[in-house]
Amino acid sequence: MRLAITAFACLISSFISGQGVIDTLDYSSYPAQARAEIMSVKANFEKTENPFVAIYMGSEIYDYFYFPFQGLDGTHYDFAYSNNNLGDIPFGEDDGLMYDEEGNPIENQSEGAKLVGREFLITWEYAYSYIVCCEGQSISYPAVLPRISRIEYVTK
Repeated sequence: MRLAITAFACLISSFISGQGVIDTLDYSSYPAQARAEIMSVKANFEKTENPFVAIYMGSEIYDYFYFPFQGLDGTHYDFAYSNNNLGDIPFGEDDGLMYDEEGNPIENQSEGAKLVGREFLITWEYAYSYIVCCEGQSISYPAVLPRISRIEYVTK
């Protein structure tokens, strides 16, 4: 009995100190688009270092919110619906490119816009979160997704 308790405690502690929670959610009842979105987000992290360096692309609100970063290898990472720990870095909700009514780019004056193009060292973990899907429906689906657990400026 002690061996079973010890093994269970070791298993739990490995997940707590590791990359987050075990994904026990059953996605089979989700629409195909929601399942595909969850799997595509997770796929980008399967071979990703932890931590890794990425360039901030600027948050944007289109049909959904986007909080994108691009890895140095070109991989796209979106932490939009995660409970991210951003420390005191002033990311905003609309830091990306802005356009006037004619579609011409205009200067974005937000504090977060000054971070676009900068490199960050991102430490991540899996955590319970949600995605918003499908085709503009704005339905939230619980999911276990990567989140930023720590982020720092990269200084050269």
